[in-house]
Amino acid sequence: MPPLPPARFDVTNDRCDTLTLEAAPADAGSGTQGGARAGAGARARAPYARIVIASRPEQRPATTPWRLTWQWVAAAAATAGLAWLTYSGGGWIPLLSAFDLAVHEFGHLLTFWAPPLLCSLAGSLLQVAAPLALGGYFWWRRDEFAAILMVAWSAENLHNVSVYIGDAEAMLLPLFGDDGSGAGHDWHNILLELNALGATDQLALVVMTCSVILFVVALGLAVLGFSRARRA
Repeated sequence: MPPLPPARFDVTNDRCDTLTLEAAPADAGSGTQGGARAGAGARARAPYARIVIASRPEQRPATTPWRLTWQWVAAAAATAGLAWLTYSGGGWIPLLSAFDLAVHEFGHLLTFWAPPLLCSLAGSLLQVAAPLALGGYFWWRRDEFAAILMVAWSAENLHNVSVYIGDAEAMLLPLFGDDGSGAGHDWHNILLELNALGATDQLALVVMTCSVILFVVALGLAVLGFSRARRA
């Protein structure tokens, strides 16, 4: 069996970074007319695969009132409003918390095959990580307004999780799909398995503190963006 022809890699840069993988023609230096024809045929029929890696959009100049001022004001106001609703409502915000619950349950659904400890953790992890992942995407897209809102949303979810953790011993919260026995209380089961039920209050306080820090980070990003836009 003849050896496979070597591959040729072409990298071009335009608005996107494009990687082209193309099979090189067979060696035309065989000295035979048939080999030359085979080489020409291979060049004509060379299969290729193209992988396109999108580049990050360029920074748009802050020339409109929205980009210069109002997006930062709106982001700061939305973050402050969400923080007030979060800490004044006992961890439950109409509509938003219902959506958070759906994301939480989806985390369990994604890990139904996993060990019980991981499956119990997955709900709380997903409801915190999903907004942060979206925030990273929007930051990459240079949509700072949306990125700040995603950070604030993650902070709200962290508070929600801290309330859930704080209920691990008392198990008084009404739970979705629970029969009243508390058997489906994620954080009771997690801390019980880890022999850490006695650290319930300390862990809840740590998570609550992380929530406050994320809200402060979101506000700080809005202030920083406003300051940079005014200096540009």
